[in-house]
Amino acid sequence: MKKKTRAILAGFIPIVLVGGVILTIFLLGSLPGFVGEVFRKIGGILFTPFFLEASFALIGLIAVLCINNIRLQREGDDYVAMEIEDEPEDPKS
Repeated sequence: MKKKTRAILAGFIPIVLVGGVILTIFLLGSLPGFVGEVFRKIGGILFTPFFLEASFALIGLIAVLCINNIRLQREGDDYVAMEIEDEPEDPKS
């Protein structure tokens, strides 16, 4: 598998997971009884105007953090130790 194909699939995984969570909430909302009522209420709250933007922003942030975590596990940390030399003191001061 090519590197570009892997990168596309790695970015596609969070999209599928988010879609799966939303689909699961609405499918569980079709259950009879208390469980269905709870998930219908969650689905209704999730898609009200303020919560819609807030929930998608939160889901997007989680997706970005997951992608970054996968990238860090694959590539490793890219921290660099910097050597900073102390400046010699000026004898005239």
